[in-house]
Amino acid sequence: MDILEVVYNRLSTNPVIKNYCENRIKYYEGPETMDSSKPFMIIEPVDVELPAMFSSDEIVADDFFIQVSVEAPQRKIPKEIQAEVRKELRSIGLAQLANGLDEYFKDTKRYVDARRYRGVPFRLFLLEEEVK
Repeated sequence: MDILEVVYNRLSTNPVIKNYCENRIKYYEGPETMDSSKPFMIIEPVDVELPAMFSSDEIVADDFFIQVSVEAPQRKIPKEIQAEVRKELRSIGLAQLANGLDEYFKDTKRYVDARRYRGVPFRLFLLEEEVK
C-alpha cells in the first residue's frame, strides 16, 4: 500500500482542503515554481512502514508514520486545513501525535502548521484484500 498516495487522494477530495490548496498538495517538497502566495500542503513519511499484524506468517497490516505540513500567509488558514486533515486521516485509522510545529517563518512570511500522524489503517487493508 502506498500510504502517501492514499492520503493524497483522501485529502485532495475534501472540499475545504481542495478550496484552499487546489493543486498545491505535494509529496516530500513543493517545486520551486509552485505558487507559494497561496496555501499549500506537503505530505511525507517520517519513517518506513512497519509490520503490525500477521496471519499465517504473512503481513496483513502495516503501521504508518507520516507528517502533513500546511503553509499559508494567513495565520488561521493552516489551522482550518489541519482540522480537516485530522478528520480525514482519523477516518482511515491514522491518529495525530503530540509535538507538531506551529511557527511563523519571518523569512518566507508564512505560517506553518506541521502535524504527525501514525496508525494502522485496518479499513484500507480490508478493502485491499477484498479487491484481491
